[in-house]
Amino acid sequence: MLVEFIYTSTATAPLQWTELEVLRHECERRNQLEKITGMLLYDGKHFMQVLEGEEKKILALFNWIKADPRHKNVEAVINNPIDKRNFSDWAMGLITCDEKTQLQTVTELRGKRKKPLSYELLYAFAHHEIEIDDMLDAD
Repeated sequence: MLVEFIYTSTATAPLQWTELEVLRHECERRNQLEKITGMLLYDGKHFMQVLEGEEKKILALFNWIKADPRHKNVEAVINNPIDKRNFSDWAMGLITCDEKTQLQTVTELRGKRKKPLSYELLYAFAHHEIEIDDMLDAD
């Protein structure tokens, strides 16, 4: 079954752009092999990621992600079945929300037609309309 999986987490330390690029390249290779697509957003303190693929592979990847020492407070937000991928062009898209040019890419996700929930969450995260700390404190 094809699923859309979204999680959030808190960085254990700020990551530099070069570190994010290394992360992206590592994940991109693995995701291509596993036929996983998605988008990762980073705001200098938090991550939000949408992953798409076969549920078994996504859950295995999520277990690996939870063990990654670069972040903590890893929380699953959504695990929904989907009919088609929303990020089929990206094995590992990466957007940092503190760079205007990168933020523009997230802004372009919003348009006149109705967008999937994943787009709306990414947009809200990128524009600081939702606060990850508040979501984590709610538990």
